[in-house]
Amino acid sequence: MKHMILPGLTCLAFLAYSSAAPAQDLKSAAAMQKIAADKLTRDVETAIERSYKLEKTEPLEARIVLQDVRRQIQDSQDLFERERNPLLRRLDQRISQVSAIRPGGGTSSGSKSPIRDQDTPRSKPPASSGSGGVSDVAKGFVDGAKGASRVHSELIRDRERNILAINLSIEKFAVPPDGREIAFPKYWKELTASRKKLVDQQLTAKEAAVLKALNSTMSVNYDNDKFKGVIGHIMEKTGLTIIMDEGSLRDLNVDYDADTVSLKVDKTGVRTILKKILGDKGLTYIIKEGTIQVMTPEKASKHTVIRTYQIDDLVAPSPQTQMRFGPFVAQMQMQQNAQQLANLIASTIEPDYWQPNGPGSIQFYAPTKSLIIRASAEMHYQLASPGLFGGR
Repeated sequence: MKHMILPGLTCLAFLAYSSAAPAQDLKSAAAMQKIAADKLTRDVETAIERSYKLEKTEPLEARIVLQDVRRQIQDSQDLFERERNPLLRRLDQRISQVSAIRPGGGTSSGSKSPIRDQDTPRSKPPASSGSGGVSDVAKGFVDGAKGASRVHSELIRDRERNILAINLSIEKFAVPPDGREIAFPKYWKELTASRKKLVDQQLTAKEAAVLKALNSTMSVNYDNDKFKGVIGHIMEKTGLTIIMDEGSLRDLNVDYDADTVSLKVDKTGVRTILKKILGDKGLTYIIKEGTIQVMTPEKASKHTVIRTYQIDDLVAPSPQTQMRFGPFVAQMQMQQNAQQLANLIASTIEPDYWQPNGPGSIQFYAPTKSLIIRASAEMHYQLASPGLFGGR
């Protein structure tokens, strides 16, 4: 990442210590910080007003609203401490009031409703009723902070209990009652078939035969045999049709009739044997129209196919992350998971094939939660083989 936006005080400090930063940048950064601080103050006012509307019918929701905005104030880098502390005190006081409300509108002390926040001076801490002076005021603030912490812990426990209840309900109702079978709609089979066509690798009969032959094994013992004779022997044993590109042979000064091949292996994959023989000559191959076409790597790089692979179930963030940190962090985690998956593919399946060394490329498209992969037809077959995307 070439550019980074530094929020709040970090941005101001960076500009202040940079000798190259003009004075206008300092003024702009200070103005942006004040705008952000004003917005946070308005958010606090909005949250408190909303908590009054919710306290009689949804006290838990009122606490959630207040806790969410409190976390924003606590974590913000756009507030000075002299601005942050009064906001936190107001929120803690209001959270304590909402925490005292029982479902139905009552309070733990039996009164009908808590004291409204605006009925107490906002610029001063709660007055001490005793003779303790400053110590009583400090105690009031400490008790408010403890109450807010208790509310936060209760909220987390409530969420965990609700998640457990949901999971238990799913397990309970996943089994048909009384052993009865689940009846699917009549069009379900067509939907499954259409989905299979979109996801599975679609091969013609000739392409399937070529890939089956490449996956088979054979033993060879070539001792300075003619290149043309070796290719002919492989075609005879496997049934493959191998076509040599004359221009590629000329570009690499390969004499198809006179050059020799030496290779001795026992029960090795045909794909490995063919790549070894062609690679020693600086050649490679692609699968096209049911045939093996031999050419230079530069020409082969132009014969690529673009396919998309749905990976939402592989990169989706955990429900706990989304619930605890919100959609922004969940989106970042999904992007990170997708990048790790792309790196895993590029590092384990023919690493030299992928950019920047080869023609293959892998991109994650977040709106559809899918990988867009540009590669050869054979590479797509390997990606769709059981164990990666095709075996899910």
